[in-house]
Amino acid sequence: MTLTYRVVIHLDEAQKTPLALNNAKNIIAGLEAVEVKVVAHAGGVEGLRTDGSQATLMDLLARHGVRFVLCENTLRSRGLTAGDFPDYMETVPSGVVELVLRQAEGWYYIRP
Repeated sequence: MTLTYRVVIHLDEAQKTPLALNNAKNIIAGLEAVEVKVVAHAGGVEGLRTDGSQATLMDLLARHGVRFVLCENTLRSRGLTAGDFPDYMETVPSGVVELVLRQAEGWYYIRP
């Protein structure tokens, strides 16, 4: 039986986007059976916009199964919509609640 690791990466600052994405890249390169989810809220959502400098790496990671989750509370407070982000991004009502739920399920937590 192959162990499947589940890792949630917490992104709440735009300037940490390159580090968070590189963490995701290294995790999927280093582990054979892994599920990675990047959860963004507060300033972290800004680094994941479609027109951002990390778009190419985000697309590559998404093609390799990394899931991206955006906080609807943050989007609303910043006047953003799902249309400001690549179509593979998901939304949840609250990013911090998503982090709590994943950790309660036993996901490994990374905060770059």
